[in-house]
Parts: sequence; C-alpha cells; structure tokens
Amino acid sequence: MMRPTIPQPLTGATRGLHPVFLGTLLLAALLSAPASAQPKKVTYEDDVLPILRDNCLKCHNPDKLKGDLDLSSFSSAIKGGGGGATLNAGDPEGSTLFKSIIQSEDPTMPPNGKLTDKDIAVIKRWIEGGLLQGVNSKAIAANKPAVDLALKKVSLTKPEGPPPMPGALPLEPEVRSVHPTALSGIAHSPWAPVVALTSAKQVVLYNTTNLDFIGVLPFPEGLPCDLKFSRNGKLLLAGGGRGGHSGLVTVWDIATGERIITIGDQFDSVTAADLSSDQQWIALGGPDRVLKIYSTKDGSLQHRIKKHTEWVTAIEFSPDSKFLATGDRNGGLVLWETESGQEMFSLPGHRGGITAVSWRDDSVMLASSSEDGTVKLWKASDGAALRSITAHAGGALCVRFTHDGRMVTSGRDNKIQAWETSGRSVLNVPFTGELPNRVTFTDDGKRIVGSDWQGKVYVWDAKSGKAAGELEANPPPLSERVQQLTQRLTTLKAELGKTAKDQAAAALVAKAAQLKFDGLKRTLTETQGQLAAKRAEPNSPATAAAIKIIQGQIVAAQQEIAAATPAYTAATTKAAEAKAKAEEITAQLAGTETALAKWQAALATAGGKSGQRKVSLR
Repeated sequence: MMRPTIPQPLTGATRGLHPVFLGTLLLAALLSAPASAQPKKVTYEDDVLPILRDNCLKCHNPDKLKGDLDLSSFSSAIKGGGGGATLNAGDPEGSTLFKSIIQSEDPTMPPNGKLTDKDIAVIKRWIEGGLLQGVNSKAIAANKPAVDLALKKVSLTKPEGPPPMPGALPLEPEVRSVHPTALSGIAHSPWAPVVALTSAKQVVLYNTTNLDFIGVLPFPEGLPCDLKFSRNGKLLLAGGGRGGHSGLVTVWDIATGERIITIGDQFDSVTAADLSSDQQWIALGGPDRVLKIYSTKDGSLQHRIKKHTEWVTAIEFSPDSKFLATGDRNGGLVLWETESGQEMFSLPGHRGGITAVSWRDDSVMLASSSEDGTVKLWKASDGAALRSITAHAGGALCVRFTHDGRMVTSGRDNKIQAWETSGRSVLNVPFTGELPNRVTFTDDGKRIVGSDWQGKVYVWDAKSGKAAGELEANPPPLSERVQQLTQRLTTLKAELGKTAKDQAAAALVAKAAQLKFDGLKRTLTETQGQLAAKRAEPNSPATAAAIKIIQGQIVAAQQEIAAATPAYTAATTKAAEAKAKAEEITAQLAGTETALAKWQAALATAGGKSGQRKVSLR
C-alpha cells in the first residue's frame, strides 16, 4: 500500500514564504495523498446489496415479502417491514435487522446459516456510517436516544423543591407565519406555570402567571401537531412532521432546551403521541391508522398495532403508566395494556371522531371528547361507561382534567366550559373568538388557556371566567419586538406628557373646588356656632328674632353646599382619575422600558440580526 504524502518541515527555501501561500502548499500536499489513504465509505449500493443478494433476497424481495420486509432496494430497506423500521442510523445494536443478522434476536437471518464475520462487519460499518445509499449520499442522522429516559422511581404528585422551569431558551422564533392558523396542540406543565403552544416549525412557551414569553424550541421537521409534558414536568414531547411526507416524535429537556430523544421516522405526520409517566414508552399514531409503541431505552419499536380504522387522533398514557388510551376519526376508542400492548377494552358509544382523551390523576377515570358533541367518562379497570355529558352542540373538540378532578372542554358551539365529573357545568367562559379548538387548565387550576381557529390564544380566570390576557403563538422576531416597543415607548411618553398636563389642570380645578367647598362648610360651622350661642342667651323678643335670622343663614349655607357638591365631587373625581391614569401610564412606561432593554440585549446577543423566516401555511 502506498503511504500518504507527509508534508515535510519548513526548510530555508520555504521559511520566508507568505503564510497564506504556505497554507496552500500544505493543503495541496494533503490532497495529493492517494484516495486509498482515506477511509472507504461503506454504501448500500456498492457493499451491502451484494451481501443481501447472496443471502437475504430470496425471502425479502418485492415478490416474496417475508415479514413484509423488502431488502432489494435502498428505499424499501430503510422503510422496514411489518414491525416498522429495522435500521437505526448510527446504532447497529439498536437495529432489528443487525440483531437478526448476528442472531442475537429472533427471527435470525439467514434462517439456515449465518453471515461471515467479514460480511457482518461490513453491514455494521454501513449502519454506523449513517446508512449511505451511494458514495455521494448524505448520511441519515443517528436516532439513538442521548440518554436513558426510564425512571427508577415515579412520583405522580408535585415534586419537592422548585417546579421545573425552562432555562435560557432561544428568543428568536424559527419562522414567522404570514397567515397564522389554528393551533393543533396546547400543553401545560403539571407543576409549573408554563404553557407550550404549537407553531410553524417550533414550539412556543409562555409563563402563565405573568404571561411573559419564555422562548421557542425549534421543530425544523415541520408542524408539531401534539404536545405533552412528562408527568414530572421535566420533559416536553412533540409529535408532528410534514403531512404525506414524514413524521416523528421528539422530546426536549425543559431545563436545557436540549433534544434528548427522537423517535418515529414516519412517512406521514404524527398526529397524536405521549410519553408514559415512567418514561419507558413513547406511543404515536397518525394517518396510517397504526398505533406504535417505542422503548425509550434504545428507540426500538416494541408494538405495532393495526386496530384503528381511521386516523389516530388522540393518545394518552394513564398517570400510573399501566394503560394507554387511543382514539380515531371513526369514533374508535381503545384501552390498551402498556407493557404488553394487548387490547384491554374497546370503548363503544361515540358516534363521531374522537378529538381528545384525558386521564384523571388517579388513573381510575378516563374522559373522551367527540365530534358527536359528547364527553364520556370511562372506568379504566373494566371499561365501563360511567357518564355521558352532552357538552357541545355540533361537536366537542377538546377535554382536559385538572388536578382536582374538574374538566374543561371546548366545542363547535363556540363555548368553553368547566365541568364536574357529575356532569354539572360550573363555568361558562365568555369566549368571543372564532371556534375554540384547544383548551387546558394551568398547573394550579386557577387559569384556563384556550385557542381558536384563527390561531389566537386566550387566558381566563378559572373561577370567574374573567379575561386575563392573550398569548402570541406566532411570535414576532427580535427586531420587530424592539421596533414595536420603541414605538410603544414613544407613544407612552407622549401620552404621559398629555396626561400630566391634564392631571395638573384637573388638580387646579379640584383645589379651587376644594377651597370653595371648605369655605362653605366653614361658614356653615360658624353660623351653627352662632345659633348655639344665641340659644344660650336669656329668652327675649330680640333673641328670638336673632335666632330666626341665623336659622335662615344656616339653611342658605346648606343650600350653597348642596349646590356646590356636584361640581366639587366631579372636580375631585376627575383629579383622582387623572392621577390614576398618569400612574398607570408611568407603570406601563417603566414596564416597556424594562422589556425594551431585555429585547435589545437579546437582539445584541443575536448579533443585531433577526434570523427568522416568513412562511405561509396556507
């Protein structure tokens, strides 16, 4: 084998050359090394297909699909078989096909023999190298979990210490939609004041106590359709993708914003997904009507279930991880045993598509909402129907439990309501938006967050129904925020200047009214004193006449006070209102200055440039 050309130390002839020229010489020397010196890429076309042709294609070809697996082409090999994908880029030990080839797992391949160590090594290097199709192909990203998510101890109550809050997340949105659309998912942390909203190519997070924007979690794979927080509140799951093209589920660590696992590799978007409370399982479903349950330990597919007859639209594990509830667009609702993947109960009764499912904290009761307008309650232990609530005319679009057992629902009748499990409505939220499609309680159950068909997000007090504010699911870029706040600051300063003048004028009028009113009251008091003194004198015609005159003066003083009271009251009220308005604008000004400083610092950190892109989802 020829040795690669090694650049020699600088000699007197080269020592005085310009550094850029020297760099060029060194680069040329390195590039002049023979191609055989570079590690050879292992590809499907050149290296793997010949091995498969000699050993595997008799059983795994388009005409004979053993296990629904076709290995005769790159695309079909990557797609996998009846059990899902059999190859996991970068992870031979997590690839079902490789485990079958080394015969560490049934079914073994080939069935009547074994590949040579050399052939096994080639296939292993191909998987480790990212499943290249050809020498010029791009490696497929590794799909091996970064950490083992499974929890040794599961707590379904509030964790000790401060609740898990997001760390320093990106403040610059990934994209800005030209036309905001309806949110397909809203999720609230079970223990922290954090709500997550679906948006184009990102998940947007807000603090539901002060309604502050927290940041975004990028989802470059497309549109996130479903969001779920882990039961301990430390993780956030998103399922989504591109309709008719690709789909997956990803999980972030809330504290760091780091992606810690990605699972799925679907050929259509994931419309529903969830993570079990023990964090051992991820379930997902979509338009292919197949329910899939993956292990988070190695990302392997554990169960592939063909039961649903339409799109899978709702998935949620019970809080104790024992059960899994799934629903579809045909009204199919099924309860599964998580670990075995066995069907426990089919829950009949809905005459329209299932729009959401939600478990009560005790894992005893399941709620389901449907396009038939009802919300039904089910007993997990035997699948018994407990209650059917006629919740929304035209269709119930969402249902969520809170910790104390109340439910909140939304429907096509343009209503958002809170319920007891007895079926009694305890709150009718004064919703004024356009068709509320998603709704949830905050962590403490004191607020309700809901979205409408136009992409607007509202927050209400869960006791009174009073509006508490709005959230922006399609947040503006940093540069636009700075521009908006700068304009807002200018407007507030001008408004404060005018209000200060109005306040000063109102104060003068109020002061004059006060002086006049005080003078009238003083005159009345003095006259009443004179009357008391006169009455203390001995009775006489002169005293009686004087008393009568003084009494007339008192009546006149009282009439003057009565006549002056409306003007006095109006002047003092106007002065108080002007002062309150000035204080309000001053507070807004201070808040705007603080916010402006925050976003200016964020923009400066980003290099003074706004990197978001505008997209249209229509």
